[in-house]
Amino acid sequence: MKRFGLWVSLFGIVLTGCSKNNEVAGNSSVVTVSTAGTLASLLGSSLKTRTILTVKGTIDARDFVTIRDSMPALTTLNLSSDTIAGYRGSLGTESSKNTIYPANTIPPFAFYNPATQTNKTSLSTISLPSTATAIGDSAFMNCSGLTAIAMSLNVVSIGNGSFYGCSSLTAFTIPPSVDFIGSYAFYHCSGLTSINVYTTTPIDLSQSISVFDGINANSCVLYVPVGTKSAYQAATGWSFFISISELGGGQAV
Repeated sequence: MKRFGLWVSLFGIVLTGCSKNNEVAGNSSVVTVSTAGTLASLLGSSLKTRTILTVKGTIDARDFVTIRDSMPALTTLNLSSDTIAGYRGSLGTESSKNTIYPANTIPPFAFYNPATQTNKTSLSTISLPSTATAIGDSAFMNCSGLTAIAMSLNVVSIGNGSFYGCSSLTAFTIPPSVDFIGSYAFYHCSGLTSINVYTTTPIDLSQSISVFDGINANSCVLYVPVGTKSAYQAATGWSFFISISELGGGQAV
């Protein structure tokens, strides 16, 4: 696949073809959440069978619990038009802990339940809110069925273990806004064959351990901005990759 095509597929806004209202069409629908924390009541009895979902409006950590624990058939999730509100309480993704969940952050353990140690294996594609600025620790941990993620161009931080064990991902794009990647962020993402990085200065990984361990360093190509190859080859963590190539020419950079 050409790298431009990869960029388009990963950053495409629409992952589903859904109606423009809250009416269910088969197993797919668009739901508008006016009050954060009410997704479960809006979906009602269709929670168990819904396979495709586009959510608009405002959600918080409680709604991520609904998506994670109460929607076993969900494969495609589009949150691109969503806003994530802050939440403080014990009904969020970190089980019964009284936790502060910042706004515009994919919550820690969003798709991995630390209490039951179960992961969202059904989820194959997701589009993040365009306003999201951070991905919490272990957010997608062991989502082994995840094949594609459309990142927000506003993401600054990718937390510890965010994509730990996402073995079905074949490509990933790190937008130019990112300035932090935590330990084990891409640990054992064994299916990755390409990573596109759009930061002109290599992100400092000196305090983050095993960021890319478990990826095949020989077959996974790291694509970096024009003129930065030597910097990445010398940078801690990034030098892990045997093949580093520069994006350029007609590519979207």
